[in-house]
Amino acid sequence: MGSVESAPLLLALIIALLGGLLSFLSPCVLPLVPGYLGFLSGSVVGSATPPSRRVVLLHALAFVLGFALLFTVLGFALGRFITSLQNGLDYLRWFGGIAVILLGVHTLGIIRIPFLLRTAKVSAEDRLPRGRITSSFLLGVFFGAGWTPCVGTILSGIFAIAATQGTRAGLLFFTYALGLGIPFILTALAFGHAAPALRRINRHYRLISIVSGLFLIGIGVLLLTDSFSRLAGIAPPIEPPFVG
Repeated sequence: MGSVESAPLLLALIIALLGGLLSFLSPCVLPLVPGYLGFLSGSVVGSATPPSRRVVLLHALAFVLGFALLFTVLGFALGRFITSLQNGLDYLRWFGGIAVILLGVHTLGIIRIPFLLRTAKVSAEDRLPRGRITSSFLLGVFFGAGWTPCVGTILSGIFAIAATQGTRAGLLFFTYALGLGIPFILTALAFGHAAPALRRINRHYRLISIVSGLFLIGIGVLLLTDSFSRLAGIAPPIEPPFVG
């Protein structure tokens, strides 16, 4: 196996961005978005005096910054650990590919993995004062740390790809956070009008689950066949100046 740094970054970034978008559209995040926005702005969704769009946007930005920072730090830590490994990278890639394929089959509903059906989230809403930017930021950190199972499956796929990126894994996780956070921010801009559209999208949760499952299986196949490294000669080279 070649160096982890030989895997094409562009392809990995595109996959991470799509993974973030699928996470936003997942049945365990999309229906909660209006409620999160209402809490972040210190209001009740549908109240007679909704907050201004500027207030909701500022709190949404702080919330996204919270989980984006957490993911980026974890990504850089993971990248440093991966590059420190001298042996066993092939075994790590094979194990990751098989695990991600199993997660994809679970997401499709073909099999059920019991521990993935449990909710593992941190409920910090009652302990944080409403309407403060710092509370929104901290809630974003807690939101990222206490992930729910159906989002965790896609995030596990991003973890597996990050193992092919070495020290660039932090950038990969930041891109995933953008894929999740940008739709959240756009929804904040349409606060008060986005809920009906979100409900319509949520009616297609089965289609979203199928797309997510196939997405994960595709990642697993790329890992098992070492296709990321083979695509390095095709994909345009990208090397951020701040990673070594």
